[in-house]
Amino acid sequence: MKEKKDRKIRSSIVRDALSTFGTTAFGAVMGFVSSLVITGVLDPASKGYITQLQYVGTLLVTFLSLSVSSAVIYYTSRYGLKNVKKALTKICAGIVVLIVVIGLASVFVLRDSYFADTPLLYSVLAVVYGVFSFLSTVYTCILRGENKFSAYNIITLIQRVLTTVFAFSVFFWKTPLVIILSSILIMVAMIGMCISVLRRGPEQAVSEEDDVLVGAGTMVKYSLKSHVSNMLTYVNTYAANFIVKGYYKVAALGVYSFASTLMEQVWLLPNAVSMVIMSRIAGMKVQEDKVKLTLMSCKIVTYITFVCAFLLTWMAQVFVPIVFPKYIEAIPALRILIIGSIFITYAKVLANSIAAYGKPELNIISTVIGVAFNIVLSFVLIPGMGINGAAVSTSISLTAQGVTSIIIFCRFTRTPFYRLLIPSKEEISIVQKIIKR
Repeated sequence: MKEKKDRKIRSSIVRDALSTFGTTAFGAVMGFVSSLVITGVLDPASKGYITQLQYVGTLLVTFLSLSVSSAVIYYTSRYGLKNVKKALTKICAGIVVLIVVIGLASVFVLRDSYFADTPLLYSVLAVVYGVFSFLSTVYTCILRGENKFSAYNIITLIQRVLTTVFAFSVFFWKTPLVIILSSILIMVAMIGMCISVLRRGPEQAVSEEDDVLVGAGTMVKYSLKSHVSNMLTYVNTYAANFIVKGYYKVAALGVYSFASTLMEQVWLLPNAVSMVIMSRIAGMKVQEDKVKLTLMSCKIVTYITFVCAFLLTWMAQVFVPIVFPKYIEAIPALRILIIGSIFITYAKVLANSIAAYGKPELNIISTVIGVAFNIVLSFVLIPGMGINGAAVSTSISLTAQGVTSIIIFCRFTRTPFYRLLIPSKEEISIVQKIIKR
């Protein structure tokens, strides 16, 4: 009976992981098409406005959301939506107010410095973008916590398609404003679709011992443990972008962000798998089962990511000079960034797994180490090396974070290091069975 149950769990995980990866991959293709259109029509400065808005909006969410999204997935998976709904409503209302107040205050305080060469309207819209980005993330995390990955993937696909459609508007209005406004409206539509799915579909069943009301304080306490790590992870990923903007003009940010965006495409599979296994691990009771799922997922994802990283770099070297001649300077930066993108794969899978074990605070160690490398090296290398210096600092920091995550996971779960590198006979057998199906 247990074997049949395990097989069923593995099948649902594989199904959801593959569908999520497919959605993410399709979204990446749509994103590439959007980037192709926008980059081909708008100049680097205009693209820089869009990039800056996204970075600022994401920064507000990352620092002010208290990482409530991780708590949403964890507690919804374990206790069901009905037991977290009331607490979540209170928390979200407070966070929205926080984003608006601090966001607008930051825009006006930094009006003559960081936002000096950015139109005021775009700066204010960055705050609006942050609000709806936060709310859309919360609702999609509820779907993930409820294991409604079919609905999650459909909504994500619709978002990607609409984003691509609106990207073509630059042929008629050569201004980033249309792209920015359409991004906000699409997120509003996503929130509406999520609400519709949650109202129509049945909630996930929970065991009798987990059928208890979760308080706002409990959720915030868990969120804060994840929050430090998530803030530092954001800083580790994008610190170089902000420092580049500080030393150079917005056009340099546009070029570097292009290299960074290309590099992030190799994270499609790691992100998809980590999304799926987090809710599954949170619902598991046996530690051994959690470790097995994490090990197998981590190894498969890393092997595939390594191959994809090599292919992506090769394709960029061939096609960027032809398709994006204005961004040819991004190629050397991409070659450097791609190294760190492989090692951070471990952190992406292992960090979500550790959080699903109920120990998100352990992820703080790896992110602190990564940020320390990034900040110090960015200020040392960027002034003399430009965007290549940003790429070196980011790549080294991502590598350091990935290696540290491996050490933490191995010590926490008492797992030998080699098990994260070499597949076992049982794992090979499982993969073979999956492939045959």
